Amino acid sequence: MKNEKNYVEKRSGMIEREAKPRTSGINYVRAPKILGQNFADFLNCYSALTDIVKLGTNQLTFIPEQEIKKAIQRSHDQDVLIAVGNPIMDQALSAGSKAAMEVINYAAELGVDVIEISVIARAIDDEDLAELLEYIKNKGMKPLVECGLSFAHEPVVDGRTFAKRKKAQAKRALENGAWKILVEAEGVFENVKSGEERWDFVDDFAADFEVRDLMFEADNQDVMSYFVNAYGPKVNVFIDNSQVMQIEAARRGYGPCTLTWAKAAVFSKDGD
Repeated sequence: MKNEKNYVEKRSGMIEREAKPRTSGINYVRAPKILGQNFADFLNCYSALTDIVKLGTNQLTFIPEQEIKKAIQRSHDQDVLIAVGNPIMDQALSAGSKAAMEVINYAAELGVDVIEISVIARAIDDEDLAELLEYIKNKGMKPLVECGLSFAHEPVVDGRTFAKRKKAQAKRALENGAWKILVEAEGVFENVKSGEERWDFVDDFAADFEVRDLMFEADNQDVMSYFVNAYGPKVNVFIDNSQVMQIEAARRGYGPCTLTWAKAAVFSKDGD
């Protein structure tokens, strides 16, 4: 397992990362709000640690198309995939099949690699979701299905979470061609009071899946550290661009807090 040549390779006990393209240990990263040179600087610093960058709907709406294309090309030049998702796909799906296909086709033309589909922001039948996933795959892109405890814009109420349904829906999505399942933070540890986090949902939801098929939204260092502790340093995470160094520290066993200090471990019979 080789990473770019820098001083961390020389540090005793520092776990090296698998080279890209990775199938696990994926860092799915929100793009910096400002693209252009700022985005180029981000890639120059962190492309080896970034697998996918997610462009936001406002960026696609308000930034000139030529700058979006430059950002995508810069990413591809440094082996970083580009994703788009909600709310642009949510809005397109609400407008009907034709609108959804237009957005998907446009994304494919831009060179987008991953499209995020939410089954908690929009209510969709399993059969329709299967057709949507097939359409995305046929356009040469990976469909990433977002699921979670909280339906969008709804409070979490015990006895009304439909947790079993959500797990079943996620399983069917994988069977029907979803690339991975993204577990949303809302209602689990985002916008909930301290001490009321719903780690029980995450534990129960993830128990019946291969870890490599899941991705977890992790928006602070304690959360990402818990995920590394529970699922290992090759867990897939969705993070802000400001947290790339923190998750890498957790994966390598050197932080970002005492929760993961010196705990990370990997093994390969090939010795790489």
